[in-house]
Amino acid sequence: MRNTGVMTTLRRLDLGRLALLMLVVVGTAAMLTKDRWDWIVGPDEAETQGVDAPVLEVDDDGRETWLFRVSPENGSEVRYVVTERLAGSEKTTVGSSAVIGGDILVDVDDPSRSIVGEIVVNVEMFNSDSTLRDKRLRHDFLESTHWPFARFVTTEIAGLPDQLTEGAQLSTAFTGELTVKDITRVVTFEGTVSVTEGAVVASVSVTVLGSDFGVGPINIARLAHTDDRIRLEFDLVAERVKDGSDAETDLSREVPADQVSGGAFAEHVQPILEQRCVSCHTTDGPGWSTLALDTAGDAAVIAEDIALVTGAGYMPPWLPSDLSVDFHNDWSLSVDELATLANWAADGGGLDVSPDTSLVARSQLITPISRDQVLVSESYTGSLDQPDDYRCLVYEVDDGDGDGNWITGFAFEPDQTAVVHHAIVYRVPAAARAEVDAKDGADGEPGWTCFGRSGLRSQGIYAIAGWAPGQEPGIYPPGVGIQLKSGDMIVNQIHYHYDHETPADASVIVLQTASDEEVLSGMRAIQRTSYLTPAEVPCTPEEQGPLCDRDAVLADIGQKYGFEATLIPGFLLSQCGGSVDDYDDLDGSIGYSSCDLRAKNEGTIFSVLGHMHEFGAAYRMTLNPDTSDEQVLLDIPIWSFEWQLNYRPMEAIRISQEDTVRFECWWDRTLVHMDEPRYITWNEGTVDEMCFSGISVVPDPE
Repeated sequence: MRNTGVMTTLRRLDLGRLALLMLVVVGTAAMLTKDRWDWIVGPDEAETQGVDAPVLEVDDDGRETWLFRVSPENGSEVRYVVTERLAGSEKTTVGSSAVIGGDILVDVDDPSRSIVGEIVVNVEMFNSDSTLRDKRLRHDFLESTHWPFARFVTTEIAGLPDQLTEGAQLSTAFTGELTVKDITRVVTFEGTVSVTEGAVVASVSVTVLGSDFGVGPINIARLAHTDDRIRLEFDLVAERVKDGSDAETDLSREVPADQVSGGAFAEHVQPILEQRCVSCHTTDGPGWSTLALDTAGDAAVIAEDIALVTGAGYMPPWLPSDLSVDFHNDWSLSVDELATLANWAADGGGLDVSPDTSLVARSQLITPISRDQVLVSESYTGSLDQPDDYRCLVYEVDDGDGDGNWITGFAFEPDQTAVVHHAIVYRVPAAARAEVDAKDGADGEPGWTCFGRSGLRSQGIYAIAGWAPGQEPGIYPPGVGIQLKSGDMIVNQIHYHYDHETPADASVIVLQTASDEEVLSGMRAIQRTSYLTPAEVPCTPEEQGPLCDRDAVLADIGQKYGFEATLIPGFLLSQCGGSVDDYDDLDGSIGYSSCDLRAKNEGTIFSVLGHMHEFGAAYRMTLNPDTSDEQVLLDIPIWSFEWQLNYRPMEAIRISQEDTVRFECWWDRTLVHMDEPRYITWNEGTVDEMCFSGISVVPDPE
């Protein structure tokens, strides 16, 4: 992309204004630090496409003017400074960029007539002390693949002198429009500026809110939290150029190649990565979009980050505490493995092999299923007019023999991971075919709009599976599965959440099915039951607004999702024998909910699941609480929306309809920034919450 446009409106400005402009750009980068560390790789390895800083047109009317130019070679720098609580320790994080361009025209006779052109900063060139953080800032929070440049236009300046005194330090305040991504805010920078015949030198700063630009504050469970306040600092040097110069400042840059030092790697570090990390973080693996570990060099350049995220327990992702029962497939690292990675990073994270050495997974943390049937619906494209879109899509099941299928393993593979929020999968009987055909594609797109359930009224429809971020494929024990009779369909309710784009989604369902021999040996149907607990989290005393009223929120929910959605919160309160007053208390910013419910099935527990949205802080499920038989089935003291697994107990735990299960959820209002504060209640929108639990039970043999 090439920008050759010229600022059409000239605004009054002292040289300091330029500084302000640049600093604003820094602000942009600072905002990059948002709320999830999905360090995206790929785009930053390529060269930023050529973009030139706009050249200021000079109107020569006989006045004496000096033209100054900011370029990446003259020593200018923009910085963001933010307080960060990283892995339990507070630190100050600084990121900087020197790829800046723009022109300043100083009117020597009347400084008040000085002008500044549009200032442009290449945000892809911001660097800090963490390669992973930089990838995150550039491509996820700044979304630099869409908006690679931050821009500033000055609108007002205070502190201009009556005449120019070369070299004098001028105290100035600059107000202007800072644009980060597609958001423009008015900000004011304060600092000093000096002008000589050869250069303009300026140092200005401002404190902004990351939330004003939609990029903060960051809250990453168990890892990182940042203040919303970000200090933007700008040190500007603009050098004199010939008046009327039309030479452009090229802001394209190639990301510098990573430098790798020597050190011990192959004997101890490489086996840990290949055993515990690479199966996910490899090309096309489930974790590759957040972090690539295809080669030894990929690991070496982020050695300190690997030590940090593993030491903090953020990776590998294992949320249950020791209060929980023991589970299969515990992904957590041993004490010795953690120490090996920490020592390697402390020694410089070097290599004793070529950086191009491939890392090969030696084990699979996520057990794959047999891809007996791969079901694909027609691709669906939503609309930005409906940011939270619930779409039911039909997946046809192959039944060549006409005798149905037994599903022994299930996986949902989201296509467009940036917009697929969660999914609920329903078995729909053949008798509902006419209703399905009438709804499917009636509005010109595949499927139909649905909320809460399948949107179908035929009998015999029930949920058989679900998916949320981080879930691995479900594989049932031998002789156990989900029965689909001849002609049955699968309807998948996918919740899409759109921010900027609506990519066509073609998510896939994978089925592992029982062989004829397994069916003849006898199959039992696994029983999957959901339990719902109220969510009532009012605004804090410091928050105000019309949506802090619960009735107003229910009306808003009804307008978005229909009248039935407004009944859910009240139904859940009634089910748990309480009222709003029993649930709407806050401990600071923390809301809490608890409900004791009778177990609905009898047999051996196969798996347990807890589900909340992004305000979720902690979760617990307890079998027979407050009795001598009490057993904590699942305790997650620090919730993470990105990792919502089905946990399989190692021991055989029996459950019957005479047992009681307590479900507890905690939410923290500070974990997600809301442009407009609102009362949080139980519903399916991203600004709503849930306390949703699942228990899958294998029935006793007959």
